[in-house]
Amino acid sequence: MTAAVGRTEIVDMSSPPTKCTLYPVFAAASPRSVIYRRGPSNQTCLIAWDRSDDTFAVGQWFKGSVKPSWGGLSPDGEWLVSFLGKYRGPFATWTVLSRPPYLTAVALWPKGDTWAGGGFFLSNDTLVLTHGEGPYDTAPGSAPPPGLTVLPFTRATAPGLTARAQTAPAANRWRPDPEAPGGWILAAPQGRARIRSISEFTADPLRSLPESVRHSLCVEGGPPVPLPVSGWAAFDGNGDLLFSQGGALFRLGADRLGGIDSTEALLDRARRLADFSDLRFRPLAAPYAAPRVETEAGFTPALDRVSREDRQRRRQMRKASERTDRAT
Repeated sequence: MTAAVGRTEIVDMSSPPTKCTLYPVFAAASPRSVIYRRGPSNQTCLIAWDRSDDTFAVGQWFKGSVKPSWGGLSPDGEWLVSFLGKYRGPFATWTVLSRPPYLTAVALWPKGDTWAGGGFFLSNDTLVLTHGEGPYDTAPGSAPPPGLTVLPFTRATAPGLTARAQTAPAANRWRPDPEAPGGWILAAPQGRARIRSISEFTADPLRSLPESVRHSLCVEGGPPVPLPVSGWAAFDGNGDLLFSQGGALFRLGADRLGGIDSTEALLDRARRLADFSDLRFRPLAAPYAAPRVETEAGFTPALDRVSREDRQRRRQMRKASERTDRAT
């Protein structure tokens, strides 16, 4: 496995790499980040990324639908809010507060549909839940951690919360592109470079851009350079360009952004930090996981629950080990 620095991951190298995409989210006041690695279909893995030294830790998988752009990290990187769904069971879809790189709920808010959902942080102790007109009740047996204020984003509260979000800490603040309808611009901290993005979807300025966009790097005095298709791009706090191509993650130093005239030249000059293409699903319990809470009204979904396929695989491995022991 070529992905996790400082941590060894055992994978089946006889299988071809899985087609996947990466969607990182940054903490506004910390180098801590989380990568949503998606692929194959309806499988997402969380990966912790420390941008101060570009080290990674592979976290928990989830089988179901995940919308990375509908959530985010707290400014200090301690908390992650995500919007998930299985479209069955008692909740169908829900917003979850967890500790990265895990999706096991510390607090869970059932939604039931995809008409809004998720949330964003105004500060380390203030979470805005974007469930529209509701519901805003937590699941049975679930409650926000002490000290965290949860605010509803409704028609009545939207103007005030939007104004607060515009001045809240942000790792990357995208702005509408005045030269391209539906386009967005992200300026580098030093201002010499910028990323221009075009999407057929409408971006929510309170969240990250939608995942399906076309990015171009624009440096003063040079032509626009298309970034890899189906990738992600942003600037680090020091001005470095960060971008992805499939399951690979790259960094290009701020002092090396000039003089690039093609995507190929950009890839040749950038440093590949990791390639997560060969990761495979594996059950992993969050260290803070509590037993599943069941009541007459329903239950909190156990994201750590082992699937039938996982149990079958474990039985096969146990039987193979027993046969080997008998043979020796």
